Amino acid sequence: MDSGITMKAPVCLINNTPEGKLETNPEAIDILSKIKQPVVVVAIVGLYRTGKSYLMNKLAGEQRGFNLGYNVQAETKGIWMWCRPHPTKVNHTLVLLDTEGLGDVEKGDINNDIRIFCLAVLLSSALVYNSKGTIDQDALNKLKFVGELTELIKVKSKDNDDEEAELSVHFPIFIWAVRDFTLGLVIDGKEVTEDDYLENALKLKTPEKTIKNEEFNKPRKYLRMYFGSRKCFVFDLPSADKEVLQKMEEVPEKDLKPDFVAQSKKFCDYIFDKAEVKRVIGIPKVTGDKFAKLAETYTVAISSTNVACMEDVVLSVSETENKAAVQEAIQYYENKMMENAVFPTETLDQILNLSRQCENEALEMFMKKSFKDEDQKFQNQFIDLIQKKKEDFCKMNETKSWECCENLIEKLSAEFEKALSEGTYSVLGGHKKFKQDLKTIKETYKKEPGKGLQAEAVLKDYLMSKKSIETNILKGDEALTEKEKEIEEEKATKKIEEIKSQMTQLKESQRKQKEDDQVKTMTQNMNQLMEKMDEERRFMKSQLERIIDEKNRELQTYSNQGSQQQANMYQAQIEDLKKKKDELKDEMNDSNSYLPVIETFKKVTCAIAPSLIEMAGDIIKKIATRKWKEYQQ
Repeated sequence: MDSGITMKAPVCLINNTPEGKLETNPEAIDILSKIKQPVVVVAIVGLYRTGKSYLMNKLAGEQRGFNLGYNVQAETKGIWMWCRPHPTKVNHTLVLLDTEGLGDVEKGDINNDIRIFCLAVLLSSALVYNSKGTIDQDALNKLKFVGELTELIKVKSKDNDDEEAELSVHFPIFIWAVRDFTLGLVIDGKEVTEDDYLENALKLKTPEKTIKNEEFNKPRKYLRMYFGSRKCFVFDLPSADKEVLQKMEEVPEKDLKPDFVAQSKKFCDYIFDKAEVKRVIGIPKVTGDKFAKLAETYTVAISSTNVACMEDVVLSVSETENKAAVQEAIQYYENKMMENAVFPTETLDQILNLSRQCENEALEMFMKKSFKDEDQKFQNQFIDLIQKKKEDFCKMNETKSWECCENLIEKLSAEFEKALSEGTYSVLGGHKKFKQDLKTIKETYKKEPGKGLQAEAVLKDYLMSKKSIETNILKGDEALTEKEKEIEEEKATKKIEEIKSQMTQLKESQRKQKEDDQVKTMTQNMNQLMEKMDEERRFMKSQLERIIDEKNRELQTYSNQGSQQQANMYQAQIEDLKKKKDELKDEMNDSNSYLPVIETFKKVTCAIAPSLIEMAGDIIKKIATRKWKEYQQ
């Protein structure tokens, strides 16, 4: 089971220094680095002193935690983090981010507000915008820096004509929380939902060509463009009692207005249900340790260049994470082998089967942690290192077996060796006695268990070492005629040839076993990689379909409102997204899409075992074809 963590209180994740520089807090990064579970990240932004921290405490399931503050000064500086077990998603961690209030008059730095907002967007899977009163022009004007997101956030490092359309693929869901709402949800005399209220507030004025209308429309256009998935919640005043409002973290729910309590629960339930695991380019599910790297890299990018390129950030993070993935997986393999291997094993299959089991577990670990592994660079490193480690264990197994067998031979042949040194067999009939004693040693040796896979090799080596001694004893044994000596000499020579042949066959058999095992290793790596590719394709397809649906909704809205210019822009974006979806669909329907992977694994196989290249190539192609057919089904 993946490891998670529960924090008793929030800590600062991104500190806003007195010099106006943003920097990550090592303590918070260390906490995140220990979280191996997928993270659902909820960030809240909004004007200072609007009660953001109260909502975050409710999401944390606690009455106090994030500092609410009761005076007119902003309390939260930078971005604070609180990690809690997710209340509805098992083995997931809920990461809550409470941001520094926007529009702090004491700070008076609009650029700082933009950077804080930008980081909240980049880091979250659900972004809550908190405001008071109503959704009016003033409230929307406070969000005017949403239009500057394209200046701070780039999807790709190279020029990209579809930047605005692509941003919405990677942006979080947007939730507007309107606090102290006292109006009725009525438009044109009809009761409406909270979502209807938000969408009505985001309607454009036409014609758009007047300066006044352009200023009115600007924040609305950007919100609708970048945040296709939107939700609205309105909250009554928690209490009419000013003292209660000033001590919210001490007041039990029974002393608050029932409507406010119900609205707060509805808000939390929606977040728990709809906010998904944080995802970025190439990382379908972000875990806590990956999120730590993202937070560090995004903060440095925003602080140093005022531009965060998502593609560059992910590549930078992937380089570090993939190196760590290789090291951790190899260490896991080594530890599991040391824990479970009992040397010497009786057969080569036993050590190879154990190794394969440990390899598969290590590969699964590597696959979970690695991402954006261009040309399988790091997976190839993993394969190469695993093969070397496996060979080390095989050699260790052979050495242990050899030592064990030599010690056994030495023990069983002690009397025999003593007799040889004393010339016991250099007598009349000594050759027969020599053969009988050597046969007894051989038979006893074979009955002894636990010798390992070098048992035959050590025995044959020992028998061959006695060939010259046997020849001398045979020549000096006067109990035998010359003809008998010739026959015995011929038998001994034939026996040695048999031993050499058996040794050659044994080595060839073990070589073949190891080659077969290497093919199985490649097969497993191929299967895992293609499954990961298929998963990423399915995820990207679902994301494109979601964004196309959202864009179609906006297109319909603008068409109904008579905003033809905006409708045309959305139509063009939809066509571009459909084209990408079609390209992805073609790729998913083409078995040749696996060809780059096939070629990569053929090269790896050739480097590790050149003799296997032809056989491995055929096997790899068959695997790719089978996987493609399974995927189509």
